[in-house]
Amino acid sequence: MVYDVRDEHTQEGVDWMKAWILNQAGGPENFELQEIDRPIAQAGEALVKVKAIGINRHDVMSRNSLKPDASLADRVIGIEIAGEVVAVNTDGSESSHVAVGDHVAGIITHGAYAEYARIPLSRAMVFPKDTPFTTAAAIPEAFMTAYQTMYWIGDLHQGERILVHAAGSGVGTAAIQLANHLSKAEIFATAGRQDKLDLAKELGAQNTINYKEENFADVISEATGKRGVDVILDFIGASYANKNASAIGQDGRWVLIGVLGGTVVPDFDMGQLLFKRVKLQGTLLSPRSDDYKARLVADVNKEVVPLIADGTIQPVIDTVMAFDRLPEAHEYMEANKNLGKIIISLED
Repeated sequence: MVYDVRDEHTQEGVDWMKAWILNQAGGPENFELQEIDRPIAQAGEALVKVKAIGINRHDVMSRNSLKPDASLADRVIGIEIAGEVVAVNTDGSESSHVAVGDHVAGIITHGAYAEYARIPLSRAMVFPKDTPFTTAAAIPEAFMTAYQTMYWIGDLHQGERILVHAAGSGVGTAAIQLANHLSKAEIFATAGRQDKLDLAKELGAQNTINYKEENFADVISEATGKRGVDVILDFIGASYANKNASAIGQDGRWVLIGVLGGTVVPDFDMGQLLFKRVKLQGTLLSPRSDDYKARLVADVNKEVVPLIADGTIQPVIDTVMAFDRLPEAHEYMEANKNLGKIIISLED
């Protein structure tokens, strides 16, 4: 069944909202704040009054790759929201763990850069109402990606060794906390700034490496008695390939989740992977099926959200900006100024 919206923007009254529209592919200057029709929750969805938005690298990729013939809906980009549920549409076919008035966060296909957004019920994480929306908005992408890559793909076990690159990123800071609290892992973390390394150590990394000053493969070899690490979370790609191959241990799991350092490796010895029996797998969360994301959300709700609710772990937030500064948030991210998540707040 469909529950009516309980807000000043009702079906019978105002049915518009403000949204950032991307006019064309390119820089943040192509965003324009406009008034457009408010979406309606379809079967199996909730309509959320957005209170906070997480800005992600995926958003920058979407902005740069927008197709000229993209629909209006596709021109409202963004995938990470937190807010209050104002309508639920089960279409009478299913029950839901989500109710009107709940505070939720989650990953959506597009449409986050707006005052209202639709979210599949299966992807909604319900948070205690005393959790700030800015905190909730920083959780889905970072913690879902970290959990998926470390446990579903990386198969990280208790007490194993893990190498986390880009330690100051949203996913990096989430991964360090999860590896520490869920697995008691020995964590090696790389970054190019001392403040990021200090944060990684504060979050639980026992070994921090400035990749600008040290060869991380050599550091790991010495620290582990040449045994290497069991899992690598790799955001970098090509430029780290040979060092990662050296740093990973026997039966290691190397998870590629980004290519900030390029995609082509001109001289790579695949024999290292063969003789070490290394599993190398690439992954992107956003194009996964609804069923996959629903199962992942269920695991994160069970294993991670309680740790956030009781304060054991927290997303690292670099800065919070107002909704009207959203293009500036993209500039800030592309300048690599952030240490943790960039959040847009729609609250007064």
